[in-house]
Amino acid sequence: MTNRRIEQYKHLRQVARNYLSGLAAKDKYPEIDLKAVGKLLGICRAGTLIFESESDVSAMMDFTIAERLYDGKSLIDREIESSQDIDEDKHAILEAFRSGYTSLFEVRGSNPAEHTIQLYDLLKDEDNEIIDINLSLSIDKSRLLFFRIVRFKDFAMTSGVNFIFSAKRKDFFLRRYRSELKTRFIIDKSITRFLIFHRLNHEFGQEIELV
Repeated sequence: MTNRRIEQYKHLRQVARNYLSGLAAKDKYPEIDLKAVGKLLGICRAGTLIFESESDVSAMMDFTIAERLYDGKSLIDREIESSQDIDEDKHAILEAFRSGYTSLFEVRGSNPAEHTIQLYDLLKDEDNEIIDINLSLSIDKSRLLFFRIVRFKDFAMTSGVNFIFSAKRKDFFLRRYRSELKTRFIIDKSITRFLIFHRLNHEFGQEIELV
């Protein structure tokens, strides 16, 4: 079972990476304005997108395709509602992303042999487990993770972007989030949450060396 799950994870991760990156192409969805998205994220200055790290690139892609930025819909929503023929793998990916959500997770443990990480969702008060081959070998209980969790039939994983924080400052991040959610509300709660933690990542984010 574990080997089958891991192979399925690898397969869907690769398909998702290749497929979803194309959703943000101008020729597919001309209404996309990456500079406007960059302004929301604070990475567009004087009309130019400025990425301070690889994390900024991944965050912008995730935000662009998965948040409801286009008349209350995300690009994931629009792709699902399109008349295109979508194969089984792509349909599973789209549905997993549409039902996915971002949150702040406390690392409770990991099982490198099974490539799993045990987590506690600090915003929803529930336990979770994800598969992540590299992260399971590198992460420990001293960290918090902010990411979009996407669930398939037999496992869950991240959407591909992680903001990493020190667990020692857990209470500070929770207070800051709740305070800013009240004062900086933009469009909807999910979008505002992403923007808050993206900004916190710029201020307090940490890097870890992936094995």
